[in-house]
Amino acid sequence: MNRFALALLAACMATVAAAQPYPARPLTIVNGFPPGGPTDAALRPLAAKLAGRLGQPVLVENRPGAAGMLGAAAVAHAAPDGYVLLFGVAANLAVAPATMSKPPYDPVKAFTPIGEIARGPYLWLVRADNPAHDMAQFAAWTKAHPGKVNYASPGQGSVHHIATEMLKQKTGADMTHVPYKGGSALGAALLGGEVQAMIESPSAYLANIRAGKLRALAVTGERRLAALPDVATLDEQGIHGLDVHSWWGLAGPAGLPKEIVARLNSELRAVLADPQLVALFARMNVTPTPGTPEAFAGYVAEEARRWKRFVAESGVNLAE
Repeated sequence: MNRFALALLAACMATVAAAQPYPARPLTIVNGFPPGGPTDAALRPLAAKLAGRLGQPVLVENRPGAAGMLGAAAVAHAAPDGYVLLFGVAANLAVAPATMSKPPYDPVKAFTPIGEIARGPYLWLVRADNPAHDMAQFAAWTKAHPGKVNYASPGQGSVHHIATEMLKQKTGADMTHVPYKGGSALGAALLGGEVQAMIESPSAYLANIRAGKLRALAVTGERRLAALPDVATLDEQGIHGLDVHSWWGLAGPAGLPKEIVARLNSELRAVLADPQLVALFARMNVTPTPGTPEAFAGYVAEEARRWKRFVAESGVNLAE
């Protein structure tokens, strides 16, 4: 076959592929954190529900590292065809990029927002044998043990890292940061005594709290958790201006066609109303927040600005 015939065949194949309705093959959603953590526990059931509606497998690919930025960077450089998507979270779409003067991507410009998924609070956790029962007592305890108290986070530049550095400023607590590769390692580190405290999502730790292995000293956000009604908010304990919470959303590379965005947003909103997923999110103490791509785009931009201010206040700046 000569070159002209090969070129014609390739062009015909491309035309046929372009004419196929989306999606014509499996999709991949990249999660920038390891298996076993809160993001993975939420994403895999959501991906399965999406697969049922899209008529194609929706695979979850874990690419942990750099507070989720490695996975986000991979999606930012993927083809904008709707087959590689990002499970975007506060860490990789707002917080970690704000800690760097030259981040590997612009969280607002490098992605096409598809829709928000959910939001939820964090808990400030210690081992149950810690003498502190509130944040004031904990800060005093750290000062009584200078240089000996470590706190865990799922990575440099994560929400957990920046929020705890701000907490140190507001309370005077004496703590040293110990980053791990993802959220699934934090609980083991705290239970095993490698670290003495951490801020994390409630879902993976309620069982340990109820079993008397861990203690929650505070909850972020505006209100107490129904699951832990005796745990006061940071505001109630006199620690103000630290409204940090987890949020999740779905995004694609910049330039994703509008018709693909519309299809994915429609299916995502339908999935978020699924009773099984609603029940799962309730058990995880997160609230589904379905909305338009435009609303999610505005929220990401707002959070990117807010966390840039938080990072400046915390004094954290990561070397590149």
